[in-house]
Parts: sequence; C-alpha cells; structure tokens
Amino acid sequence: LQWLAKATNWSKFTATASIGVIHRGHYKESLKLLQPYLPSGNGNSNSPYQEGGALYALGLIHACDGGEQASFLQENIKSKNEIIQHGASLGLGLTAMATGDNA
Repeated sequence: LQWLAKATNWSKFTATASIGVIHRGHYKESLKLLQPYLPSGNGNSNSPYQEGGALYALGLIHACDGGEQASFLQENIKSKNEIIQHGASLGLGLTAMATGDNA
C-alpha cells in the first residue's frame, strides 16, 4: 500500500492498525492479510511501528472472539521492543474482551 509507505512512526502504527478496522471479523484471512506487516519472529524489526500496528490490527479483527490469535499476541508481548509490546498488549486486550477468560 503506497499510502502506508509514506507514514512514519506512530502514524505508521495507526495506519497499519486501521487495516484491522477495515477487515473486522475476517478471522480466517487475518494472518494472510497482515503477514507483510507482522513481526517475523527472528527478532529483527524493520519497522516496529508497523509491526506493533499490525498486532493491534490483529486484535481489532479478532475482537471479543478470544480465540486462536491470543497465544500469538501473548508471544509478541515478550518482545524487547516497547512499540511491539504496545501493539500486542492492545491486540490481546481486544481479543480477550468480554470472553470471561481471566488468563
């Protein structure tokens, strides 16, 4: 997305998170939609703002379903990068919201 490439820092976080609003409820396609923006898992981050925003977007897509993406988000909270932790925390809060899961 060309407009996303022009964004910087927190505007990149917000712009990437907006993908979650657009695709709310597309549970099965969520990882495929966000794959280019999600953390790779190897510890190297080209854009922590984009990756944190993608984790938040994942939470927006899966809000209140408490399902399969909660463990993925929990793993990303362990990141050493505060921005990625921020996105993962927001995303996890949304997925767990109204589920009654106290974990």
